[in-house]
Amino acid sequence: MLIVERSKPKKNFVQIPNELVFDERLSTLARLVLIQMLAQRPGWQTNAAKLWETADRHRGTQAESKRAFRRAFGELEEAGYMTRVKTRIPKGQPNGGDFVTVLTVHDTPQR
Repeated sequence: MLIVERSKPKKNFVQIPNELVFDERLSTLARLVLIQMLAQRPGWQTNAAKLWETADRHRGTQAESKRAFRRAFGELEEAGYMTRVKTRIPKGQPNGGDFVTVLTVHDTPQR
């Protein structure tokens, strides 16, 4: 028997759709990475390598591999929770003319 006790947070929490929590297409790591990204403030930026670096810094040899984080990002994109758009930086801005990849995460799959 499992007893679940929940607190009633008043601040610093994120609501997650059950569809995401129980989406069997995603590995546990992919779900946790998505939840972590959805809990961040608007404008926060990261990528798979940065998340791995943070995990490695805090957990050392117990951290998931860099490859596992890249695979999690791929799962999220394939399932529609992450979209990737490559755009050109306008000329006249720093690095103008270069391309940048913009990742957007969603709490429900985009079809």
